[in-house]
Amino acid sequence: MKQFAKLLLILLMICVIATEASSIADRITPVLHYKPGELIVRFKDQALASKNITASKSSLLKKFKHFPLHHIKLPLGLTVQDALASYRKDPNVLYAEPNYIVRKAQVPGDTEFSRQWSLPIISAPAAWDVSVGSREKSSVLVAVLDTGIAYYHPDLAANLWINPGEICGDGLDNDGNGIIDDCYGANFGGFTLGDPWDDDTADSHGTHVSGIIGAVGNNELGITGVNWAARIMAVKFLHGPEGMGELADALRGVEYALANGAKIINMSFEVDEDSQSLRDAARAVENAGALMISAAGNTGKNLDIYRVYPASIKSSNNIAVAASSFTDGLPYYSDYGRHTVDIAAPGGSTTGSANAILSTVWLNSGTTLYRTTAGTSMAVPHVTGAAALLWNIYPSLTAVQVKARILNSVDRVPAFTETTISGGRLNLEKALKSQDISTIFDVYPFQLNWNGGTVTVKGVNFGITPSSITLGGIRLPVSSWNDTEISAQIPQNSSNGIIQVNGQGSGFPITVLPTVKLTPSTASGTAPFTAEFNAEVLSGVPIIKYEWDTGDNVFKEYQGITSNFSHTFDAAGAYNVNVRITDSNGNTVTSSATATVSTPSSGGGCFIATAAYGSYLHPKVQILRNFRDKSLLTNRPGRACVRFYYQLSPPVAHLIVKYEFLRVISRWAITPLVLLIQYPFMTLALFILFSICWSVFLSQRTNACSDSAAIPYDSNN
Repeated sequence: MKQFAKLLLILLMICVIATEASSIADRITPVLHYKPGELIVRFKDQALASKNITASKSSLLKKFKHFPLHHIKLPLGLTVQDALASYRKDPNVLYAEPNYIVRKAQVPGDTEFSRQWSLPIISAPAAWDVSVGSREKSSVLVAVLDTGIAYYHPDLAANLWINPGEICGDGLDNDGNGIIDDCYGANFGGFTLGDPWDDDTADSHGTHVSGIIGAVGNNELGITGVNWAARIMAVKFLHGPEGMGELADALRGVEYALANGAKIINMSFEVDEDSQSLRDAARAVENAGALMISAAGNTGKNLDIYRVYPASIKSSNNIAVAASSFTDGLPYYSDYGRHTVDIAAPGGSTTGSANAILSTVWLNSGTTLYRTTAGTSMAVPHVTGAAALLWNIYPSLTAVQVKARILNSVDRVPAFTETTISGGRLNLEKALKSQDISTIFDVYPFQLNWNGGTVTVKGVNFGITPSSITLGGIRLPVSSWNDTEISAQIPQNSSNGIIQVNGQGSGFPITVLPTVKLTPSTASGTAPFTAEFNAEVLSGVPIIKYEWDTGDNVFKEYQGITSNFSHTFDAAGAYNVNVRITDSNGNTVTSSATATVSTPSSGGGCFIATAAYGSYLHPKVQILRNFRDKSLLTNRPGRACVRFYYQLSPPVAHLIVKYEFLRVISRWAITPLVLLIQYPFMTLALFILFSICWSVFLSQRTNACSDSAAIPYDSNN
């Protein structure tokens, strides 16, 4: 009985969803690009205009007075496209164009649209005047490789892909792909391969991602997606509230998506380990002419240094996406990379708050249908929806051309100038109106030293004839050139800059590091040993900071010390000394040298340290050493003083060890020096007070002596 009730409920839900989907389709207002049956034409010879119009069996609706244009009504049965072809062949026609529809920026009637701050930021309302998407069979198919999709969701149902080779619910593998009833997609790693239902009860991740891509627009319900009428395939390989899965299942998911015609694969997941098999899958996506769009990750890392996959796969058909906040900043959690992450898109700041991304979910058994979530997982579907919308309008574009148009049309935002390749955040309107221009996807190596070198530049639309490639506006010598790859020379003494091809596109940043070689004047000696180091620097820009590490793994900047540094080692050992330089571009480079210090053959040592050992002065010796390093070794007279001290010190230390009274005397002598260095103002005040008291004392004694001398001598006494 329970099984029958459950089956009845499912059938009822399917009927409701089907009815709702049909209703939704009816309520979506298609965007008309032009008015049927009309043209606007400009003739070369205005006197012949009437003759041309009559010959085409058209009629004149209006002749404009202030500019030489004719508004023409076409005869019945003649389409706008056929009329355009005919008029454009006429030698007397300067140009002919449709009577385009013009409207204010289209805003959907979805009830929660006002809470979707990310869509106005990427100029989606203006873009929807160009297109809102299409769910025709010929339109771009998007695979969401994730936790699955709640395919009963009323704001997604109409936009979900239905496998044309399957008869849903008949329990058979109709299309012969080894998966029974893969109606909405497939489930890899789960119990039922043909059921990609989203079982993520924590945040309904795959359903949330899908809503950003293509929640049904203008259906007076919930939210709208970037693409109002997308075609979305559910490919599930992540499972449960934790959203965990296996690499093998991800690979099977990619294979399934490609086999069923997906042109875009949304990858809102991350793998910490590099995987050659994932790289091979990315190559298969590239060979299929498809596009993969990947999340940069949510650990705040610089992907130029660290790696997160698939975002770190440098493929021409992979778009790595960082997150942007409500204020167009880089959220604290978002990974980034000046040379690795392509673009930023809205990802929000705090899950559950208004500054996160509102989208579809299926939580609490379907009683919660919308929620805000933040992350680079939310940024990716904004780009995915944009790519699908762009590709639907221009189906002849290749995957790399779609990527190029998206990267070249970003809004330049300061937060992403140094954190993404494109230097900006997604702009949907600009992407839909962009053109095919030279675009660089990658440069290898992107980091060179002062000596320059050869770089390989990869991208699209370079042209087959060698033209212009520049670094910071300076033309580079070219070794080889084709439409997608260039080999060029970076000259010596260059600086950081942007490489551009044909002066077009956002370009690609190059880092040119200074070089530094650290050399000790003398590499070894006996303790105490004073070593001097020289840092030889070659750079195209000024060096603004020198920092030194004397072997304790702590870099310090010493006032007045630049390329020459002195340090005294008191104990035997091998010391790895490092210098770290920073140039005016913010580039840092480190070089090291080793100083070897041995124990003296007899006696020797620092007599101050020997006297202080085991006494109240022992902890104070470091104060004297700091004074030596910061005040004496930073100037020539001070260094001479230190050398003189260490020449005299060993025999004195030897005597102190033998005679305890000399150790006590030395401590008395050292104490005022320590106090003077540690408490200079207090010591000076005490010295002045002592001087005054001493002066008073001497003055009183002098007066007393003077009075005694002045008493008259009485001879009678």
